Amino acid sequence: MRLIRALFLCDKLYRSYAKGEYTVNINRTGLQGIIKLYETAAREIERKSEKKSGRYLTDRLSLSSDAVEIKRALELASKTGEIRTEKVAELKERIEKGTYNIEGRLIAEKMVEDFLGGKLI
Repeated sequence: MRLIRALFLCDKLYRSYAKGEYTVNINRTGLQGIIKLYETAAREIERKSEKKSGRYLTDRLSLSSDAVEIKRALELASKTGEIRTEKVAELKERIEKGTYNIEGRLIAEKMVEDFLGGKLI
């Protein structure tokens, strides 16, 4: 039931974005909640499958090509050691002072662009 609710909320968010409504709340607690819902639903599905089949399933992991590419990029970035310390310090200071503001709409657009692999119209 929780998985269905999570899917419904994701669909609702997508539809509101498609209509031009750019309300997006992104925070650590929300992401952790979604991950917890997913993990709980996955365990429940696995438990039901085990009961029906009478045997235990083995764990399986498969990575998409995007995940492999991201991992490779992270490894390369960590090897270079090139961190823009000036930029990090500036952003940290602005966040601490409360002067760092960013539009949620811009974040949502960038997330969708990255997901779709190109610019939005």
